[in-house]
Amino acid sequence: MKMWRQSSGDSRRHPRAPDAWGDPGPVGLRRHSPARRANLEAMQPPDISTQTSTNLVARLRESDTKYARVIFLDYNGLARARNVSLNALPQAFERGVNFSSPTVDFNSRDAFPPEAAFDLASSDFWARPDPATCRPAAGADQTVDFLADLVQSDGKSWEGCPRTALRRVIEQATAQDLAFIVAFEPEGYVFRRTDREVSFVGPPQFATLDGLDMEPHFIGELLARLKSAGVQVLQWSEEYGPGQLEINLRHLPALEATDAFVTFRHTFRAVARKHGLHGTFMPKPFGQHAGSGLHVHLSAAPPNDHSRNLFDDLNDPVLGLSATGRHALGGLLAHGEALTAVGATTVNSYKRFLPGSWAPTHITYAVGSRAAFVRVPERETPRRLELRVGDAAGNPYLYLTAILAAMLDGIDRRLDPGAATPGDVGALSAKVAASQGLCPVPPTLEHALDHLAADAVLRDALGPLIVEEFIKIKRSEWDAFRQHVSDWDRTWYLDRY
Repeated sequence: MKMWRQSSGDSRRHPRAPDAWGDPGPVGLRRHSPARRANLEAMQPPDISTQTSTNLVARLRESDTKYARVIFLDYNGLARARNVSLNALPQAFERGVNFSSPTVDFNSRDAFPPEAAFDLASSDFWARPDPATCRPAAGADQTVDFLADLVQSDGKSWEGCPRTALRRVIEQATAQDLAFIVAFEPEGYVFRRTDREVSFVGPPQFATLDGLDMEPHFIGELLARLKSAGVQVLQWSEEYGPGQLEINLRHLPALEATDAFVTFRHTFRAVARKHGLHGTFMPKPFGQHAGSGLHVHLSAAPPNDHSRNLFDDLNDPVLGLSATGRHALGGLLAHGEALTAVGATTVNSYKRFLPGSWAPTHITYAVGSRAAFVRVPERETPRRLELRVGDAAGNPYLYLTAILAAMLDGIDRRLDPGAATPGDVGALSAKVAASQGLCPVPPTLEHALDHLAADAVLRDALGPLIVEEFIKIKRSEWDAFRQHVSDWDRTWYLDRY
């Protein structure tokens, strides 16, 4: 069946950003037979930029679509959804689909934290699908997916909506003649498992040609389905871990980029399941293998002219960054500890921050170094900042809200990032780092949440409801971990004492 996606020319969206890395092309389709390749290419959706929601429903009926899934992300980043019939979709566009408010107050195990704001007597909120996000559902036939904004029963924005929080900070940037351009670069594993046994599907080698040949049917369908959903993959490769992949998504305006990443993340897992694989973005699933991060590439342009990179200044002999870019970098560093809480949101996330692991251990920036909290790429590439502390297991709307708020604060206050840290940042000892005045990345989720609770700028950007409930939820996960007695405890202590 035919599917549709929102064209970048929709007047509600920003113009398409200029290509900084090249045309992605039909990546992965070459593995299929000509007939299969033609069928997959036919999945590319036509332009719906001028269609109203009514016209969209009519087109979906013509395509034999039966169902629509209305999706939002809770504060953990988990996708919550309801499936509605196509006949009910016009009402969903008008009013939304109701959810109980406690849905956003679950932790990752669907348990309520102490003193949650919502309980079983709380009123509903409504998930109103955004027609611009219509995508073919990767895991279901005759079905499309919509990402939703959360609203009250009267249709007004609900203060607990993560997508709306991101919209707010984008509007603040627009008022300052800035449009942030964003590209997500996630890492994740695919493997086979039976009960607790794991069978890896690729070699534990970095960026090898053999790694590109792993699970070709999974990779081919993943890339084809992403293309049909309008999610452009620039490149992909095998990372250090066996069966670990790194995928570069195309740079886009902030909301559009985040929507595309959310679609990517679900598609990755759904296609893996279809091929008998387990796909995960857990930050550190295997102690002996590399962790998985989420690198966020950031630049800025005038709202009406995305061909101009406002972070670029050839007169800067060291970084090639404009004053705007340097101040944005200063903001990321000034709010680094609190940003870590919103970007590395699980207990497991902090097991990734190890010296020499290509994950940051200190809040600093460096030129070219992939061990820095913020990497400034070499001068030969388009000017951007690469934030490397987060992972793909959280809510990207909340993470990007915090990131953009930090950069705007740096620009507003003209924060100076200081000099770049020279050498191998990842190899610095704690003593040397302290002598250079470098602040360590928070060692645990609990420490990071303390910093978020004290950060007025990020709290204001996220909004009081979201930030308070997010902190409660994540503290409940930390408390569950702290109280859990594991095999490690027994191995270390049972026979010794």
